[in-house]
Amino acid sequence: MAIAAAQDPAGGRHNHLRELGLPTLFGAIVLLGSATLLLFANVSALRGSLHAMERSQHVLLRLSDLETAVLSNEMTVRGYALTGDPRFLRFQQAEQARCDSARVELLRLSADEPQRADEYRSVMQDVVEHMALFAKLRGDGPDKAQLVARAIVDPSVRATMRKTRDGVAHLRMQEVRDLGERQRLMADQITRAFLLAAGIILVAFALGGIGVWAARLQSPFGPPAEGHSKAPYRER
Repeated sequence: MAIAAAQDPAGGRHNHLRELGLPTLFGAIVLLGSATLLLFANVSALRGSLHAMERSQHVLLRLSDLETAVLSNEMTVRGYALTGDPRFLRFQQAEQARCDSARVELLRLSADEPQRADEYRSVMQDVVEHMALFAKLRGDGPDKAQLVARAIVDPSVRATMRKTRDGVAHLRMQEVRDLGERQRLMADQITRAFLLAAGIILVAFALGGIGVWAARLQSPFGPPAEGHSKAPYRER
């Protein structure tokens, strides 16, 4: 008995596609895993940027409190010297407490940035000298107005006032600039996270399609390829 076996081109294509499907599926899995890791790293960086922005906003609020307390301290002492109204002293004590609270908080926050810690300590020391200088001028006496007037025109006193104001304003400008840079960085990170998430979704859909396709090619119960049939036997 002779058997004539005709070569089926459809079956050859079927085997070729099945061999190609598994490497493609593996590559898609690796790509999906890598994209997921990148997304996780980007989200972690985004969380860090959000924390840095919150810190900058808190620092700006405390610097604003400090700047207001410094100016109020000067005005309060002058008001008491001119009027003798004890309410100015109570207000000055409240501003002193507000200044001390802001100063301590800023020193604590600046410890997170060693490159600026020294600058913060220097400015906070100027604030302490400024507050102590005006605290000495709030005493009683018939010549308190003249005492304050002579003090505030003294070159050394004016130099201390100017140095303190400029130092606090400089710190505030630095934090405003840093906040703007962190906002731009955060916007870029959000864009990257969105693109990565969209890419992962597309790869997941493609991965699912490839998996179904490869499973159908490997299934022994799948329908035979079109045009694929067994070669007939020839009886002698």
